[in-house]
Amino acid sequence: MQELSWPEVKESMAAGRTTAVFACGAVEQHGPHLPTGTDDYLGTAIAERAARIAGNALVAPTIRPGLSEHHMWFPGSFTLRPSTFVALIEDYCESLARHGFERIVIFPSHGGNADTLRAQAPLLARAFHGRVDVSVWLRGDLMRRSAELLAPLGVTAGAAGAHAGFTETSMMLQYQPSLVHMEDAEPGRSDEEFYRPENVARSQMESFLYGIQTQSPNGILGDPVGSTAKAGDDLLELAAQALAEELRRASVFTTDKPVDVPVV
Repeated sequence: MQELSWPEVKESMAAGRTTAVFACGAVEQHGPHLPTGTDDYLGTAIAERAARIAGNALVAPTIRPGLSEHHMWFPGSFTLRPSTFVALIEDYCESLARHGFERIVIFPSHGGNADTLRAQAPLLARAFHGRVDVSVWLRGDLMRRSAELLAPLGVTAGAAGAHAGFTETSMMLQYQPSLVHMEDAEPGRSDEEFYRPENVARSQMESFLYGIQTQSPNGILGDPVGSTAKAGDDLLELAAQALAEELRRASVFTTDKPVDVPVV
């Protein structure tokens, strides 16, 4: 959207692109080999591909910085207060609603934003009900499907990692190769125990409490050595196809009935 003129945006909407999609990224350290804008770039890359696949959406600018307090030990990282982050999303949605978009799909391209987006999803849906359908896509089972894609390549869960490992590095090699310095790539926290499903929640909470530097001195959760642009292209396509399914999904809400937020 930011590369179009206003008449082009208007024409695109008239042609049926009435869904807006945007990522909530971050500006934070990604080890010694990736740029601090990695989550911004990859969120944009996934949204762009998904919009092309779905054919009904325009990509709004990726939000960044995000919620990155656990990375602040590393210079070049930025973080927002949760209240600022939520207010920014609300203002984005207000702008898009005023221009007549019928649906807004928001997703996190930075893991630290996911819990806040999950909590805000029903509140955003209620706040804009009757004007625009707002939904949050939390990537579903994409991590499992990514692991299945990488397994034949011999990439373990520990190497794929959760931050600046094989997965993110490969995607950046495909999307922004000039910003990747593979000569500086080195293993980070890549032991399998750390990434077992039963340990993920605890590992994540430890990072929020004590900072990523206590888990990985170089800031990498995974092992980027051996990353490839081909694997990155496959991973980006997998994520984009999943998001495109969400973009094509019919609205959950109609304007003739109240929205009830379930208690679960």
